Amino acid sequence: METTAAPVLASGYLLMVSSARRNLRQVLNHPAFTKERRQKAEALISTSTDAARLMKWKALAIAESEAWEDAKLKAEHEQPGPPAHPEYNY
Repeated sequence: METTAAPVLASGYLLMVSSARRNLRQVLNHPAFTKERRQKAEALISTSTDAARLMKWKALAIAESEAWEDAKLKAEHEQPGPPAHPEYNY
């Protein structure tokens, strides 16, 4: 009688890939990414079966969204006038 653990391993790996895809899609919903970029990325995300590559793309997307936020905050800080969200003394 033959028994193999391959189906369990395969299902675990597929779970990792599906989770990595979902997480990357959530990161790409950030305003730093245009609709066109999300559509192009979706084609790559849907065809990729490498969980490590998907997680690397997620890390790069997070870094890009952080840089975008930093640039936005810097631009807002450099605008003249009162701050949009003043600090209140409670």
